[in-house]
Amino acid sequence: MKAWIGRALGALCMVFAVAGPAQAAPKAVNLSPQQAELVQQAEKSLQSLKTMRARFLQVGPQGDISEGTLYLSRPGKLRVEYDPPTPVLVVANGSYFTFVDTKVDQFSYLDLDSTPAGLLLKPEVKLSGKDVRIVAIKEPPGVAEITVVQDSDPTAGSLTLVFTKSPFALAQWRVTDAQGLVTSVTLQNPETGVALQDSLFKTPRPK
Repeated sequence: MKAWIGRALGALCMVFAVAGPAQAAPKAVNLSPQQAELVQQAEKSLQSLKTMRARFLQVGPQGDISEGTLYLSRPGKLRVEYDPPTPVLVVANGSYFTFVDTKVDQFSYLDLDSTPAGLLLKPEVKLSGKDVRIVAIKEPPGVAEITVVQDSDPTAGSLTLVFTKSPFALAQWRVTDAQGLVTSVTLQNPETGVALQDSLFKTPRPK
């Protein structure tokens, strides 16, 4: 099960605390007025995101590719269905994540606050607060990239949120683990404000 989580879940729900060599803790950036405004815009965009349905493309550290469908209902609820042959289902019910290896009907559980995805599910999204710190902001043409680390263990890994600027919307996120390995998830054809059935976020049970 751990192998499947590591390969398939990647940047969707990878735990920040990935074992690896000790590194210097990244420092929080001193935001310019323009960067502070950008962060506020990102927080406002995430805060206004109530429901979403999207296809996604996930690329792992070795170039391995997985696809699937993601359902989001903020706050607290997420469902990630991977396409075959990846036998993984992820459901967040508002309190914790349930990971299912559907091939062998094996289950694992994580608290929402234990994952980067948990940041996106909080009732109030704060990219620079008591839980996380901003360590980098980049603005390649047409996009904004905001990188955060977990304040309690900043050497364990980072999460980079990528937003398009026109319209301003979440388009991708990347997780870099303690060893520097990167997994990215790119949203494809996201639909926001859609009606989603509560049954999508019901905690799955062993058969």
